[in-house]
Amino acid sequence: MKHYPVRPTALASALFTAALIVSPIAQAQDILSILQSRAEMPRTPAPDTIPYSYTMSVILAEIEGDETRNGEAVLRIDPTQPAGSRATIVSSEAPDSKALTNFIKQIEDPEMDMAEIADGFWCGSIDDDADFDVADFTVVSETDTEAVLQPNSGKLSELLMQSESEEEASKQERKMRKKLFDRIDGQITVSKPDVGTKAYSVNMTRSMTIMVVAKIKKMEVSQLCELAPNGHRYGSKMQFSIRGKAMGTAFGQDMDIRITDLTPLP
Repeated sequence: MKHYPVRPTALASALFTAALIVSPIAQAQDILSILQSRAEMPRTPAPDTIPYSYTMSVILAEIEGDETRNGEAVLRIDPTQPAGSRATIVSSEAPDSKALTNFIKQIEDPEMDMAEIADGFWCGSIDDDADFDVADFTVVSETDTEAVLQPNSGKLSELLMQSESEEEASKQERKMRKKLFDRIDGQITVSKPDVGTKAYSVNMTRSMTIMVVAKIKKMEVSQLCELAPNGHRYGSKMQFSIRGKAMGTAFGQDMDIRITDLTPLP
C-alpha cells in the first residue's frame, strides 16, 4: 500500500463538498438527503495545485525486528519547488536520522508531480467520486450541526486503497480490496449542511496475510481536515500506525503529521 506523507487514504475526499449557500429548508434535511442532493449537483473537484507553503511537524518511528528508528522535525514545505528542494528542515534533534531521511525522500520523490502532491494535500470533494452512492453509508448519529457516518466495508476498502472503481482497479488491488472487506471498520464525521469532513478514522479489526509471507496485524489511520484560506479543506493532521511481520521479522511504522501556517505563494 503506497503511503505519501499527508495522504491521507481518501476517506476525507469521499465526503467533502465546497461550501455552498443553502436555504433554511436544506438546513433541516437529514444528512443522507443532503448527500443525495450533493451527488446530483455538478462535480467540483479539489484544486490540482497548492498555492501555499506550509509548516509540517512530524513525529516518526520505524520498526524492523528489534530495532526502532525514531525521527522528529519541523519542516517548511514549498510544493512548487522541484524535487530535492521542496522540504527545508527548520528544526530537528536528529536531522540525519534514517526515519526522517526516509520520510523526506517521499516528499522529494521526483516522480511525484504537483497534481499528485495536491491530491494528497486536499481533502477533496464527494463530487470527485463518480461512483458515489448514498446507500454506501450508514448514519451512526446525527445532530442539527453534524453527522457521524459509517461507510460499508466495500466502500471503506475502496477508499483506503486509493484505487479506482472495481472495473478499473488492477487484479492485485481487487484482491487486496476483497481481503479488506471484512477486516476494517471506520467512521467519518461531517458538518451540516455543507458536508465538510471534520474527522475520520479507520482501523483493522483482525490480521490480514498479504503476499504469502507477510501479515499485517494492526493498522490504524485517522485524519482531521481544516479550511484553507481558499475555502477548500486540507489534511491538517494525520496519524498512521501499522504493525506486522514479514519473513519472520517484525515491522511497523508510526507517523504523526501536522500541517500549519499556510502562507500564500507569490
